[in-house]
Amino acid sequence: AVVSTQSTGVDYIPEFVTENSANLQSEGQVVYVFKLFSPFLRQWDRNINTRKQILYALYQVMFTMLSECTVTNPDLFVDFMYFIKYVFVGDEFKGLLERHLPTLPTHVASKLRFCGVEKSE
Repeated sequence: AVVSTQSTGVDYIPEFVTENSANLQSEGQVVYVFKLFSPFLRQWDRNINTRKQILYALYQVMFTMLSECTVTNPDLFVDFMYFIKYVFVGDEFKGLLERHLPTLPTHVASKLRFCGVEKSE
């Protein structure tokens, strides 16, 4: 079989994640997806919008699960969110965070309060 050097299976991950993020129903599924694609996040440096699209979709899934209290270990999602913010997106998801923060349980919202703080504050 001839393998193209221009396109790899990794190139299909962004499309897969964004199209299937609504199908993620459990904490384990989100963690599994994140572990699968996180080693490849740096590869998408050439296409930052694609990376942000994936991370935005995962943020939304995590916010939904946290709001519905279906997560047994919310600290894991909180850690993922801080990691994504500080390594990849900076303050670009601040609006998303501000929209969802009031819907989260108090103990989770208090842990994420600094995730939406701009660097200059």
